[in-house]
Amino acid sequence: MSRLFPGLPLLLAVVSSAAQAADRGDAGAAGPWTAARIDATVVRADGSDFDAEVHYPAVAASPASPVDAAGGPHPIVAFGHGFLCPVDRYRSTAAHLASWGMIVILPETQGGFFPSHQALADDLNASLDWLAAEGVRKGSFWFEAVDGSERGLLGHSMGGGAALLAAAGDARTDAVSVLAAADTNPSSIAAASSVRCATRLIVGDDDSIVPPSSTTAMFANLAGPRQDITILGGFHCGFLDSSIIFCDSGAISRPEQLAIVRRELAEFLLLYLRDDAARWNDVWGDGAASPGVAQVEVQTPDLDGNGVVDGGDLGLLVANWDRPGRGDLDGDGIVTGADLGLLIAAWK
Repeated sequence: MSRLFPGLPLLLAVVSSAAQAADRGDAGAAGPWTAARIDATVVRADGSDFDAEVHYPAVAASPASPVDAAGGPHPIVAFGHGFLCPVDRYRSTAAHLASWGMIVILPETQGGFFPSHQALADDLNASLDWLAAEGVRKGSFWFEAVDGSERGLLGHSMGGGAALLAAAGDARTDAVSVLAAADTNPSSIAAASSVRCATRLIVGDDDSIVPPSSTTAMFANLAGPRQDITILGGFHCGFLDSSIIFCDSGAISRPEQLAIVRRELAEFLLLYLRDDAARWNDVWGDGAASPGVAQVEVQTPDLDGNGVVDGGDLGLLVANWDRPGRGDLDGDGIVTGADLGLLIAAWK
């Protein structure tokens, strides 16, 4: 939606964000929608198919309950699972995002001992394409419930690396957030240089399976607005609802880590997929780092994270003129003409 309304409308949305903030709710708590789930068969472009689990805003919590149209159509998000991790280990996180108005699809492909990382990446994008097509197909369960123009990619471990591969291969991606993302084959670290949308990397500093240094390398390569968030005491399998074989542990408990993860994912996706401008300070503002995390970030002239520096970004910078925060591209603590010059120099 932000791509459809650049410039003045977006500027006005940001200016009014302070008034909205009181009503936006804690992204770490359950959102205003009821979450439900349904099993789906996703059809690829070549006619082959695969199974997936979908979590979505519903009129009731029972499985396969009708989609709640209030506040819709809803953005779509594909989530890549970790190596040998069943998708049901991510249900609490997917349901949390559904309660905030997201349709989250988890492909059940590449679950064996010899997965293709590229194939999983392709199936993440295929899942989003399928949902978008179902959203305009009369008679579909998803008819008129899907906002196919707002697309996000998530993933854990192998699936996090695959999400970066998927984003690098599809410029339609609006936001990416990955959990302890592994370097894949082909390399997700290398692919990060082609990811221009807003990206939030999340890792635990007690991770003994995928070293946090992998996330550091991905962060360095990313081309768009980016954040590297470290959960203090977090561990690799703390991103799962329950343990699997050969899991690790960390200084904090699984419930503590999952609570942080849900908040970090929800606030980021609300900003970039539901265009909730009031979330900007939660994500980027002074003191945005939540308790229990350390945050490193790089703003770029692409302030709205849509991959292009244009009138939308200019509106955001002007709306924050002579204040700290969004648009402070030179990092001097205030938005001034120097920042405007950096934005204009990057105009495309």
